[in-house]
Amino acid sequence: MHAATRPALLSLTLAAILVGTTGCLALPSPLEPDAAGSASRPTPAAADTASPSNDATVDPDSFEDVFAERDEFFREQQLPMDGTPLVAVTPAQQQFIAEQRAYVEQQGLSWSAQDESLALALAGDACETAILSRHEVDASTLIAHVSTSPLFAQLISADAQGEARTQAEAPIASVMVFGATFLCPEDGDAWVAAYQDVYGG
Repeated sequence: MHAATRPALLSLTLAAILVGTTGCLALPSPLEPDAAGSASRPTPAAADTASPSNDATVDPDSFEDVFAERDEFFREQQLPMDGTPLVAVTPAQQQFIAEQRAYVEQQGLSWSAQDESLALALAGDACETAILSRHEVDASTLIAHVSTSPLFAQLISADAQGEARTQAEAPIASVMVFGATFLCPEDGDAWVAAYQDVYGG
């Protein structure tokens, strides 16, 4: 699905939760390389070349299957769509949050309920994108996702450009990808590879 028009129900719902959040976010993850953002970022020119919306032969019913899979994912993950803060409820979510929290606290930082909600939102959003991309995730998918995500827009200053933006994106994308390895493990390896292609590590 074309990145600019892909439905991002989870992102849009949860953006309201993050209104008070600034671009200064302390959420490192175990995935984060020591020099996040040091790699040159690929250009997003090819981000939409494999988009199903560009293929006139795609069966419209196949889109319904994708949306049905997304809705089932939300049900299985018990992700509320009413804007309330997210709390880990499934075993996979609880393991993700436990490891994420432990890692953050090992870095000498504090952990909050808002951090938990944000981490789950980022991971759920990545899983939604993977579903809507028919589980074809690569560097172009990651670039398009980060560029269009309301969550990233909330967390990163619009003034950040070039290397500064890449360095701001990397730790947030790291949390997102780390969480995806728990919430949608079938797409986890592809997200990790995409992260490494885009941000290094």
